[in-house]
Amino acid sequence: MVKKLKKQYETPFEAWDEERIEQEKELIEEFGLANKREVYKAESELRGLRRQARKAAASEKEDQKKPLLEKAHRLGLIKADGEIVDILSLETRDILNRRLQTAVERKGFADTAKEARQRVVHGHIFIDGERVNVPGYLLTQEEEKEVELRMPEPEEDGGSEEASEEVEEENSEEEGENE
Repeated sequence: MVKKLKKQYETPFEAWDEERIEQEKELIEEFGLANKREVYKAESELRGLRRQARKAAASEKEDQKKPLLEKAHRLGLIKADGEIVDILSLETRDILNRRLQTAVERKGFADTAKEARQRVVHGHIFIDGERVNVPGYLLTQEEEKEVELRMPEPEEDGGSEEASEEVEEENSEEEGENE
């Protein structure tokens, strides 16, 4: 059976809201995001957590609150003794801080957010030995400890010198024919 794909985010209702646009630009610059779609995804994720928290708060059953609080704690969004109120007070920045790209920059594997994104996309970041090349991957607290950088070793056999010598030989042959 084929899984039906669904949109992972909702766009804003108002096309032009200067204050919202400025906030989005600040988030894009601060976290090195590629486009506004990534901001919208984080907002949608937060919206879903808040929706679940409101339902759990309205319910008297403890079995609805516990899994939600565990999930939020596992993602590092709230402390172990956090309450539903803590989930309701989360902001988009809190979700964006849990992204792999942000963790790579925070750990010092990259100097800027854009460089961190490049390291992730190019496959230099590993989590517990597994290559992860999705900058928007939300890290759990356990995974954050396992993040490592593996840069390829430069070749010492001089392969690039041989290639440049071949190009020089071809150029000198062409020059000899032209004369």
